[in-house]
Amino acid sequence: MPWFLQRYLRELMGPVAGCLVENASRSDLKSVAQQADVTYMVCCLLERLRGAARAAQPRTQKVIFEMGHTVMNSLLTLLEAYKNQSTVVYMILKFVVDFVDGQAVFLDAKETSPLVSFCLRLLQIYSSHNIGKVMLSLSSSLRNESQAEKYKDLRALLRLLTNICSKDLVGFLSDSDEGSPDIAEVIYVGLDIITPLISLDLLKYPKLSRDYFVLTSHLLEVYPEKVAHLNRDAFARIVGSLEFGLRNQDSDIVERCLAGVNALASYHFREKLGGRGGLDSQLMESEGSHGKVQESISNHFLRLILQLLLFEDFRVELAGSAADALLPLLFCEQELYQRLVHEMVEKQQNPTVKSRLATAFHNLTSSNNLSSLLDRPNRQRFRKNLRTFLADVSSFMQIK
Repeated sequence: MPWFLQRYLRELMGPVAGCLVENASRSDLKSVAQQADVTYMVCCLLERLRGAARAAQPRTQKVIFEMGHTVMNSLLTLLEAYKNQSTVVYMILKFVVDFVDGQAVFLDAKETSPLVSFCLRLLQIYSSHNIGKVMLSLSSSLRNESQAEKYKDLRALLRLLTNICSKDLVGFLSDSDEGSPDIAEVIYVGLDIITPLISLDLLKYPKLSRDYFVLTSHLLEVYPEKVAHLNRDAFARIVGSLEFGLRNQDSDIVERCLAGVNALASYHFREKLGGRGGLDSQLMESEGSHGKVQESISNHFLRLILQLLLFEDFRVELAGSAADALLPLLFCEQELYQRLVHEMVEKQQNPTVKSRLATAFHNLTSSNNLSSLLDRPNRQRFRKNLRTFLADVSSFMQIK
């Protein structure tokens, strides 16, 4: 980048960043922050900085990163000062989201480390002031999509985490020194901070729901090993949201949740195959015939997906994704699968239906040269088997 362009950008944006730092450094910030003129100035400065962040290009990236780095601590101070001013909080979040999005493709490990640390601190501050506040149960007036936009700060935080775990940002850190932050760890900490703010009721709102499941499915596919180390509550929230998403009316959300289940089950199967514990330490609490019981995640989702496929209004266009999730579950829980199949077959009163159902289940796991591998060819064979199974079963019995 030519020196004169660097100088131009620094002289253009330097005073804006400096003014924001100056305002955040005021000794009387707590007493003047709520004044209309001060709030308005802070919002204007944030908008200008955001405009620069969105304009990041290869020639301007270094200068824009310097600008962003200069105001990081000030943004945290302002987030504390304006914790009850939703407009300013959202302005700060929007700037950070666009800044990370614009910088991710360019950063090296030295620049990434302070940026990720700053984002984690931002999440912690936001969480400390909002746990228990962003709940649908406390806002019964929320009844439509326009009112749900009040929760756009949560959507911004989800997009921030998605930007942090982008392929480009992770790629730089994977080749860096040992002192660099663990992106996966930061993302899961961030998700653990945000998920208590997102109730299952809030996931009924399409925009927030899509952002949440985009992030969750990506994390489970890229970093499934981190799930084994989550605390019980964090694990239960993620798995609970997957279960909720599997029954969503949005096919894209259901598909993402199936991808998440596939990732968890495949990781668990490979770990067990290698003689390791996998997700054995993470148990689910479910309703059994004699009350609540503890069961493994593979046990839990095998029951759930079979229930969805056979007894609920499952969309056939999702059969491929369902097959990908079901196959590793079958490998993990072969005894349970055989027992569930036996129970379903024995419940049939019609001998003809009973025989055809038993044959359909047998062909599901035995036909088309299916093996016990999770490679692509075997997944393709099982996809074909499941589609055939669903077509056969739906032709002779009403199970939906």
